[in-house]
Amino acid sequence: MDEQLTRVTIWLALALYAASQLVRRRTTASTGMSGLSLLAAGWASFLVHVILAFDVHYGWSHTTAYAETAAQTEALVGLRWGGGLYFNYLFGLVWLAELTWWNREQESYLQRAAWIELTVRGFFLFMIANGAVVFVESPQRWLGAVIVGVLLVAWRPRRP
Repeated sequence: MDEQLTRVTIWLALALYAASQLVRRRTTASTGMSGLSLLAAGWASFLVHVILAFDVHYGWSHTTAYAETAAQTEALVGLRWGGGLYFNYLFGLVWLAELTWWNREQESYLQRAAWIELTVRGFFLFMIANGAVVFVESPQRWLGAVIVGVLLVAWRPRRP
């Protein structure tokens, strides 16, 4: 049951994130906060996933988490490197920064510089594509591909 809950929470987190980006596409500083609510619920689900993963899979050991990440990376690309774990930590922190910025300075967040927007989107796309498509088993890859597709639709350039 704990294994299943760990998986469900990350898929829920990613789906909520993608939904928040679809809503954000239509959001202005004067409209509702539903995109922010979706982003917050997604981050909360991500946090639950991390807690469950460390409890169920790693016995609250960073060393074990690093070793497992290294083993997965080696199995996929032939390089025994667990540094991807730090990218996952960064992913959670950037998500929290996004959430905090949108919550505290909605107008500034929604109209931020293009280079910030592209950097964050690129990082999220990289992390989600790797975590939900590349590093998962075949049947789940379809779900990951759908989430990536939704993000690409949400992030497509707006017509003038």
